[in-house]
Amino acid sequence: AIWQAINDGVVDILGSDHAPHTREEKMKPYPNTPSGMPGVQTLVSVMLTHVNNGKLSLQRFVDLVSHGPNRAFGIVRKGRIVKGYDADFTLVDMKSNWEITDDWIASKAGWTPYAGFKASAKPVATIIRGNSVMRDGALQGDPLGQPMKFHDTLLAGA
Repeated sequence: AIWQAINDGVVDILGSDHAPHTREEKMKPYPNTPSGMPGVQTLVSVMLTHVNNGKLSLQRFVDLVSHGPNRAFGIVRKGRIVKGYDADFTLVDMKSNWEITDDWIASKAGWTPYAGFKASAKPVATIIRGNSVMRDGALQGDPLGQPMKFHDTLLAGA
């Protein structure tokens, strides 16, 4: 039913949690365990494997992870590769057969619920605002995060 909703256009956004909690933190009894799991680093490989398997078109994947958030939230200069927008994109190898492992995870969590997943696509470089931040699995440079801007706050003079 989820795949049908994605392919029918019912789903607007495909995103991932980034909750870099260690296994020790996650093993605490409820309600003392933190919510969420590490997932942002695996999203592209997992979903592009589904593209390669024919469950999702590449165009729909790009729409769900880029254009969808831009449309839904009115994010300024994000979601497209066009003049005037930030140069945010990821280059991928769509024919890379590999296994996701815990030691591949760059966050402090050091684990992934996708350990053992056989992927057929892999990110090889990520560019944020024109700056290379990851290449061949290695993080590059200092963090470049900045607050996002939204159209409604710009219109309100914020």
